[in-house]
Amino acid sequence: MEAIGVIGMVVAIAALVYLTFKGMNGFVASLIATVIIIVTSGLSFWDTLVNTYAASLGGIFASYLFMFCVASAYSELMKQSGAAESIANFFFNIFGVKASCAATLIISFLLAYNGINAFIIIFAIYPVAVPMFRKANISKNLMPAIFLYGSVVLNVVTPGSPSMLCIALSEKLGTSTFSAPVMAGIILILAFGIGIVYFTWSAKSLRAKGDAFVASESDADLIAGSTSGKELPPFYLAILPYIAIIVLKLVLANSMSSSDSVCTSILVGAVVLVITNYKYLKGHVVKDFTSGWLSSINALLLTAALMGFASVVNISVGFQYFIDFAMTMATKMNPYLSAVVCINVFSGVTGASLSGTQIFCSTLMDQFVGLGVNTQALYKILSVASMGLDTLPHCPTFVMMAAVCGVTTKASYKHVLMMTVITPIVLALVGVVLATIGIV
Repeated sequence: MEAIGVIGMVVAIAALVYLTFKGMNGFVASLIATVIIIVTSGLSFWDTLVNTYAASLGGIFASYLFMFCVASAYSELMKQSGAAESIANFFFNIFGVKASCAATLIISFLLAYNGINAFIIIFAIYPVAVPMFRKANISKNLMPAIFLYGSVVLNVVTPGSPSMLCIALSEKLGTSTFSAPVMAGIILILAFGIGIVYFTWSAKSLRAKGDAFVASESDADLIAGSTSGKELPPFYLAILPYIAIIVLKLVLANSMSSSDSVCTSILVGAVVLVITNYKYLKGHVVKDFTSGWLSSINALLLTAALMGFASVVNISVGFQYFIDFAMTMATKMNPYLSAVVCINVFSGVTGASLSGTQIFCSTLMDQFVGLGVNTQALYKILSVASMGLDTLPHCPTFVMMAAVCGVTTKASYKHVLMMTVITPIVLALVGVVLATIGIV
């Protein structure tokens, strides 16, 4: 039964990756993959569907409901007020056509490093990115990769990152999130350089091939606003809500949970936006807020459904085999290299770097520490490596971002593969080399 369970889990993950890549709704694809695991693992059919899959889906949905809805409402207000267009014009005038991708990447990173969740950043940055990409005629297929690379990869490789996976690793290892400063600095410089060069080159290359900006249905208001010549808010009023969000998030960091502080900050940012830009929202504030609030539900459902699948994977017969395989790996290779392989296995199976990190911490961390490795080096290597196979096509964050951007999984994934799968693994291997020769 164990062999069948292992095969079933592999087939289920492969089916989920294939179906989402081909454009099937993530909710339906996750159900199909879940049924494959239930059958091959000999699990109780309805009990697993209701008390594991649906319970996890419902828990994630409830946990993120207000955060998603408030962020989406804020995004809609930014769009309808013209504030997003005003900010885009400001950055476009400073950086010009060639640096539109770099500007979007840096903005995403700065918001993430100030504690805004990657799930939420897409709603805040997308309205600003669309006018920039339209004017520079850059394909929107790059957007999910840019948002993911800026808000996840660059955030995690930066010393002092507030990412939950960095916090989980530092607490387990007893290190600081500023650990391994020399290694971290080298990896950070490489990460920024690779990101800016790749996205700038890709934008130019895609444009030359005829793959340029194509608006989705949800972009209609942004495009209409930028081409109608309507009055836009001045930059200082447009940027004020962003400043309010970042400042309040820092102020509330020690008095609220991370999710509560983010939700409160964005809600206050929306209020600041309405007050300071009321002239541009007069007569349709409630309509815009409601439209934005409701538009987030589908993206959240997709995310929750994929998390529900991950919870079923965790109780499957085959998953224990992968844990045993990872524990065997730990004693067969360079410990840093085997750590990279093991945490990628966990992240790939669960489709989330945080889940992979938590499983690694609970099953293998003590064994690796017992091998006498440098814990600061291990912290940095693991944090970077965990972002490798977590961004396969069934990754909830990627699926949600593609949906918000109005692009298909198939058309946008090659850039995600290059920048948020291959690049983090390469950066982690650089860390392995540095740790092996004693540069920490």
